[in-house]
Amino acid sequence: MKKSILTILSICFFAFYGNAQFTSNPDENTRLSDLTGEQAIPKIAICTDGSMYVSWFSNENSNYNVRMQYLDVNGNPQWENNGLLISDEPQMTWLTDYDLTTDPANYAIVTFQDIRETDNNPVAYRVSPTGEMAWGESGIMLSNNSNFEPAPKVCATEAGNIIFAWQSAGDANEVHMQKVSPAGDLLWGDGIALSEAGVEYTAPYLQPADGDFAFLIWHKETGPFWAPNRGLYVQKLNTDGSFMWTQALEIFAPLAAGAVVSLEMCRDNDGGIIFSKYGNDVGTHFNCWVQHMSAEGILSMPANTFVSTSQTQLHMYPAPSFLPETEEIIVFFSEQDLNQNQRGLYAQKFDLQGNRHWTDNGKVLIPLSYNDYSLPDANGYMDKAICVYGAFEFGNSADEKVQAVMLDTDGNYVWNDQFIDMSTVQSAKLHRVMTPINGGQWVAVWGDERNGNRDIYAQNIRPDGSMGAGALANGKLQGFVRDAGTNLAIDAATITVSSTDDSYQTSETPFGSHYSIMVPEGTYNISCEATGYQTAEANGIVVDPDQNTQYSFYLMPVDNITSTQNVVSDMPGVYPNPFTNTLNIEVSGLQDQLLNIEIKDVQGRTVMETSSLENAGQTEIRFDVSSLNPGFYSYSIITNKSRYSGKIIKN
Repeated sequence: MKKSILTILSICFFAFYGNAQFTSNPDENTRLSDLTGEQAIPKIAICTDGSMYVSWFSNENSNYNVRMQYLDVNGNPQWENNGLLISDEPQMTWLTDYDLTTDPANYAIVTFQDIRETDNNPVAYRVSPTGEMAWGESGIMLSNNSNFEPAPKVCATEAGNIIFAWQSAGDANEVHMQKVSPAGDLLWGDGIALSEAGVEYTAPYLQPADGDFAFLIWHKETGPFWAPNRGLYVQKLNTDGSFMWTQALEIFAPLAAGAVVSLEMCRDNDGGIIFSKYGNDVGTHFNCWVQHMSAEGILSMPANTFVSTSQTQLHMYPAPSFLPETEEIIVFFSEQDLNQNQRGLYAQKFDLQGNRHWTDNGKVLIPLSYNDYSLPDANGYMDKAICVYGAFEFGNSADEKVQAVMLDTDGNYVWNDQFIDMSTVQSAKLHRVMTPINGGQWVAVWGDERNGNRDIYAQNIRPDGSMGAGALANGKLQGFVRDAGTNLAIDAATITVSSTDDSYQTSETPFGSHYSIMVPEGTYNISCEATGYQTAEANGIVVDPDQNTQYSFYLMPVDNITSTQNVVSDMPGVYPNPFTNTLNIEVSGLQDQLLNIEIKDVQGRTVMETSSLENAGQTEIRFDVSSLNPGFYSYSIITNKSRYSGKIIKN
């Protein structure tokens, strides 16, 4: 079906949204939709500069269309009122889950199922920050068969490719997958189907791994569908979709009548994953499980690690967070009496070995009462963890507030008021989701019925508990991490960035040797750690707004007792990185030795090449790279004495 595409923003749209930025008033919040029909199931995905995409279903003309809005870091919508119409293809009259993410080029990837070909099949769209439909007005059909294929999931790899997974229900349940390039090419042909005789494969998830790899997470079920034996498994996917481990890693073993009611995940500093779920542990009793998997596929906790050992109350809806500074896990969860009449909010802290630190029953944040405190979302920051949850304090089971609480590693409340109201409007609020911290803030979005029909609202909150616009403009810190002696890439380093006034800190473990971190404008101290290498530090690095600040680390092995070498000045300069239309390679001092320069894509294919005959005597070589697709590339500078190589990114 034909739909309009917005590529140029008119002044009237900016005028309409002049007061639509994030507000500090919890009785207002930022409204993203005002259409007359129901707006449902919002998702949010963040970009490296702190901007964000929000998508949702919009009931228009008896069909659930898909819409999307793009917000800057202060919550100002960048597209037209009610967002960009992504799809008006026919949908079922009832909705299932779907997924939204961003890729390294800061494009949005949204995937859902529709019935444009009669059967229910997954589709995908790639949308640029300017509203360009990179995969066409109709997107890409990932599958077209008679199976029921709901709730597709998506992740973008570091290399810029996008992987999709979904459950396909025919004679048996299978997990199907497809990989798509930024240009929209189907890289896995007709797709990959995973199945096992006598076992149902259901409810897949995806998480990015290093390079062009990814983790596939799925459930295996046996027994009747109303009482399945259900376990959770992980495999690492190779670039061609094959399994890289000799066997799937069992995260949670199957339990009799053990349907997983909830599965939540977060990431650690080193590319690993923290899993949490809840279900029946003994009889009709509900409990929450936690497990940690390293990036190498090693479980660090004992099986059946519970948030609480108490059998006199129920423990449900876990929300895990990872504290990057202390490498600990705080899990927030709903606590209820055995009859589910009284409810409260609890938390438990774990080390990576699975030891509970806040007694065997957890820390009481909100004691049991006849109010409900439900569906927590959580995220870690430095040595702290934030939890955003629904608070049913209006005396009924429909209307709720949105509140937040932050704890430090010792379980102390960080904010003076302890609990912060993010939305105090008396209304039903559904399908709340929250971003990780980015641009010095978290952002929550939800469906809200304060105006009768359900609309989409958003609210930000910062580490000090404040809300509203006024975020500092962001700049980017980026560079490479390499061995100082060999110039080889180091792909398992942790970069920590701290403002000199201690007001901001973040850390990142890049999936590869190139790091890119968005931070508010300011002056920073940065450090780089990697196993087997001496820690390197740099102080007083100034990050200007909307600018890229380059700083690469060249680490010395711990067994190298020689003094630090000034290797950086001898390396060829490659800039800008990321690049758009032009790439410059500075070879001053190497021109008499230069033999060849190659640029290759992630499949190892040479896309550009030049030789010393073409560049005799030049100190800087310029490539016109406007024809290259967005994504990751590698370069090699070959001389008669050495070879220099690294990664570069096309925006």
